[in-house]
Amino acid sequence: MTEPRTPLEQPVRSKQPTGELLREGLDATQELVRIEVALGREELGSELTQARTSGIVLGVAAALVVTAVTMFLVTLAAAFETMWLASLVIGGLALSLAAALGYVGWRALPGRPLTETKARLGSALQQLRSGWHGSRR
Repeated sequence: MTEPRTPLEQPVRSKQPTGELLREGLDATQELVRIEVALGREELGSELTQARTSGIVLGVAAALVVTAVTMFLVTLAAAFETMWLASLVIGGLALSLAAALGYVGWRALPGRPLTETKARLGSALQQLRSGWHGSRR
């Protein structure tokens, strides 16, 4: 004789028709996709803003490098004059500023695009897979 099942051991049976359950599942999936696309767009916009700012800083750094090299060349040419020390100091300062801005700009570049979106999608996919395999057992 079998023992009566407790409420937790009893199989879950839905009172909804299968078609309606499928429709609800598809609606939920579509909503999830819409949300992920919106979050991906938001993250991409943020990364593009960060990349634009970084590009501007790197552009200024490149312009200052050109200025510094020019100043050093002028210093070399003016080495036979009395103003060579001023040119050397100005060129050194411009080169130092260019190096600092270049470093800041390089560090501001996004490392890997859409990392948060990829992580969320990976997690959602893993949950779907575990749910799918769990329901087939």
